[in-house]
Amino acid sequence: MPKYTEYFGNRKLPRGIRNNNPGNIRWGSPWQGLVKNGKLQDASFCLFTDAAYGIRAIAATLITYYDKRKAKDGSKIDSIREVIERWAPPNENDTPAYANQIARVLQVSPDSETLNLHDYRTMRALVEGIIRHECGDPKRYGVTPHNNVNEWYPDEVIDEGLRRAGLTKPVTTVAAVPATKTTAAAGGAVVVGAGQLMDVSQPVIDAVRSSQDNITSGEWVRIGFGVVTVCIGVWLAYVQYRKFKAGQSV
Repeated sequence: MPKYTEYFGNRKLPRGIRNNNPGNIRWGSPWQGLVKNGKLQDASFCLFTDAAYGIRAIAATLITYYDKRKAKDGSKIDSIREVIERWAPPNENDTPAYANQIARVLQVSPDSETLNLHDYRTMRALVEGIIRHECGDPKRYGVTPHNNVNEWYPDEVIDEGLRRAGLTKPVTTVAAVPATKTTAAAGGAVVVGAGQLMDVSQPVIDAVRSSQDNITSGEWVRIGFGVVTVCIGVWLAYVQYRKFKAGQSV
């Protein structure tokens, strides 16, 4: 199970990163994975034992918005603007700029009421966009960015955080090859080829068996006879092979 505590407590890094709380969630709910007596270290924002628990808290909060809360107009929260207005209210944040940045990540309009926050890919993009906005550019802090949207955490840590929130990564399956005349013919050719191979190789096998005593006897005459026997077997196998190839070309 991946954990990510490398940045914990490093005061040179953004608050959300050093607290394993990349969504900058405030104290209140009894979240899983909270640091015991964490308020002694940060009186305002939660501290988590690892980053995956902090990511879980982001996803769980967003699912609560989607399932149980209402937008300002009383409708379901199902657009990026409605999510961010709830997540980062304008009294503390530049909410329009925040919503526009997340919309660019998801490549949709901030007002498009099409979000499904039970969809893994949608939630992942939203969570990663929030982490990037809340915590800024890793390069500003001398941290090499990861090749993903959030840049702070590798993919497996994001996956683990979402898994803890009940969202599992879809499994990619390979479609079965449909049965057609072509595939059936190919399968038949393999079976026939295997049978013909046994026919071709049998004379060689028989010749080797019959000459084995002669070849290993140590007497030159018997060794010569054994070699000739094997050669005849090889020639018979070649004849069988030629017949097989001739039949294939018809």
